[in-house]
Amino acid sequence: MAHMGRIVSSVMMIILATGVQGSHGAVQGDGQAPPLVLTTLNTNPDPAAGPLGSALSVLDVERGHLHVFPFLTMEGGPVTGQAMHTALTPDNRKVYVTIGGNRTHPLRMVVIDLTWRDRIPSPRVIKSLEMVSSGTPGNEANGASCHPGTPGIRQEGHGTRITADGRFLTVSELQNDRVRILDTVTDRFIGPPMVHRDLVAPHGLYPNPSGTRAAAPQYWFDQNGVSVWNIEPESGALSYHSTVRLEHEELRGAYLHTVRWLDDQRFFTNATQERHQGDGSSEQAVWLVDLEQGTTHAVLDADDILEGVSDVELANGKLYVAEGNVAQLLAGEQAPGYLSVWSLEDPSAPTFLRRLSAGDGLPETFSNAHGLAASADGRHLFLESFSSNFLIEVDTNDDSVARVFSGADKLNGTHGLYLLP
Repeated sequence: MAHMGRIVSSVMMIILATGVQGSHGAVQGDGQAPPLVLTTLNTNPDPAAGPLGSALSVLDVERGHLHVFPFLTMEGGPVTGQAMHTALTPDNRKVYVTIGGNRTHPLRMVVIDLTWRDRIPSPRVIKSLEMVSSGTPGNEANGASCHPGTPGIRQEGHGTRITADGRFLTVSELQNDRVRILDTVTDRFIGPPMVHRDLVAPHGLYPNPSGTRAAAPQYWFDQNGVSVWNIEPESGALSYHSTVRLEHEELRGAYLHTVRWLDDQRFFTNATQERHQGDGSSEQAVWLVDLEQGTTHAVLDADDILEGVSDVELANGKLYVAEGNVAQLLAGEQAPGYLSVWSLEDPSAPTFLRRLSAGDGLPETFSNAHGLAASADGRHLFLESFSSNFLIEVDTNDDSVARVFSGADKLNGTHGLYLLP
């Protein structure tokens, strides 16, 4: 009997080691997923781009191996329509992608299983969740959208994020002025989409580190609010908490793209709108919001920042600022793009360290710094540009460029990057 017990124990150990089913339903007899994985998208709507114009990119960060998978030929597909944003579960085995809606396509969330073998991923579409039906009029709030569609018939899902425990995914419907939350175990939305009179053109819904609150920035000219929502820990239900206005003395911050939490009560957000845009009341800036103290102030403003701020990220005790005015770029104006680096020894007063630009730290053909993502340990920082087809890794020790992925690596309209925060 003891011998039989050892056999059973050995069999169980083998099963556990090889895996039968992951925490998110992925079959795991396929091999180990890499410890750190980044996802992003090709989002070029030009038909001349061919199948690679709409694709999922998966990067094994440790080895620097980039894999690009066109949606038209993906197993379980094809997936048609304009891909927008990604999110990846903590086990690196399931990807969520928002696909924009228009007259012929619904706005939807596509769920993709990643099977790994020898650290090479094989994506398979396992579910498609309709968020807004095709042909549904939107408020057309976001004039800087890169998503093609008939005016008034355009719907976009933005800013997908997953809570730190991996349980819930948050997302916004920008043209519909709504936010939503999804259960990553069942892959079903929790309750109806949430609306509020202060929720205007939300670009994403960003959870705090504990997953108890989330913030939705307003991504439109002259809109200077960030709405804050409660997340019920057990059910994931959303409820409105408050709206923060970025105003301090004569300064306002508007056209807000992202939120990055410093802790459970404080977050940075970024103002894209410059003085020559909108009603002239906003200027490019990085704002620090303290919910507990009820304060907002610009820690960096137009005296510090060269261009409207598209994103910020925190890594290795520093604040990284993507200076890239997307509204200016899509209006056909110059938007060269910079990555500036600031010490966060005092978060309320960052100090300048350096600025990277095209030909000076960044590739000569770089333009429009749009998205940033950093690993949890702060070692890896990534910058992407959809206008110049770059995904760039920055060494956060000396803030030099460590690796460059470009059109030569099949990137095209790079947008929607995600690295487990």
